[in-house]
Amino acid sequence: MLKYDAIEVHFGELWLKGMNRNEFISRLKHNISDMISATGADIVLSRDRLFIYHKKEEDASEIIGALKSTFGISWFGPVLLTKNSVDSIISVSNRMFSADDTVRVSVSRSYKGTTFDSKELVGSFIHSGNLNYKLDKNSDKALYISIMASGASLCKEKIKGLGGLPVGSSGRAVVLLSGGIDSPVSALYAMKRGLKPTYLHVHAFSDNSDAENSKMNEIIRILRKFSPGSKVYFIPSHIFQTATLKIPRKYELVLFRRFLFKIAEKVAEKEDAEVIVTGESLGQVASQTVKNMIAAQNGINRLIFRPLSGFDKAEIISKAKELGTYTLSIMPYKDVCSIGVRNPSTGMLPDKVSVLYDQCDIDAVINRSLILSDVL
Repeated sequence: MLKYDAIEVHFGELWLKGMNRNEFISRLKHNISDMISATGADIVLSRDRLFIYHKKEEDASEIIGALKSTFGISWFGPVLLTKNSVDSIISVSNRMFSADDTVRVSVSRSYKGTTFDSKELVGSFIHSGNLNYKLDKNSDKALYISIMASGASLCKEKIKGLGGLPVGSSGRAVVLLSGGIDSPVSALYAMKRGLKPTYLHVHAFSDNSDAENSKMNEIIRILRKFSPGSKVYFIPSHIFQTATLKIPRKYELVLFRRFLFKIAEKVAEKEDAEVIVTGESLGQVASQTVKNMIAAQNGINRLIFRPLSGFDKAEIISKAKELGTYTLSIMPYKDVCSIGVRNPSTGMLPDKVSVLYDQCDIDAVINRSLILSDVL
């Protein structure tokens, strides 16, 4: 088996940043370091890319698995390293392929100080008598050669990264996480834009442990692959439900949304989060009409980020399946975010919600609910 020298990581979007580019790259390096800390690998910045030098060959698969879950990466791949000489590059390439292989050669140069350019290097391969494999510019197999000031890297597999921004580079967010299909997908897109999540799950059980040991545990495990160690608040809803027994049921959905935003705002204060993330998709259900969304968020002093606003349900389901949460999300679960109300109001005004909010003393409800919360 071929033993590679390192794993090369490219930034993509981060390289387009301006004066704060180094902050984004440092965040990415920090996130990768957290993900692969158990391997003891060294991470070295080399201008427009990172190199990860693993101590043991068996650690490579663990590192590659971690990189597949790391936002901020354009592509990565295991590489062999050599000096910037045509003979050295050709010699190293022979270790990567056999006589049965047909290969196309692709060259990129971030360093222009070599005695050859890209075309001349490819020409050297074509005219070389020392290749132990065949060349074909239309082959599916590729040899990617990157010329840097420090030398050349050779790669035969570019693994597509998740793109986006490193988690944490855009600040912190409280993510409203239900047991449904939408919110885990929304959390994923929030992380893709650099938000570090703290999850808030308001549940219908009388005891937090019932929610903690439910399917939510597995959904959170999947999401934590992208941001290890993210906190989760489990908060019971029964105090809210008791406090709102006497209001007309058609108003309950929107008042519940206001309750969720307000309790998320309290958690955001504790966690120093600037953003609240929801899984709302415009017009999908009664609480997600424009008027009801305005009424629910009235008086909230945090940015409310709705990554799925323009998605239809089929698109969200497709992404949930790709993420691995769909099967869990459709399992039976008593989810308070899907309060069953016949003929719910679809056009509530903010003032009406505020009157009901005060009438039910929701501020006191929030404080009492937070006292009963568990944080994992």
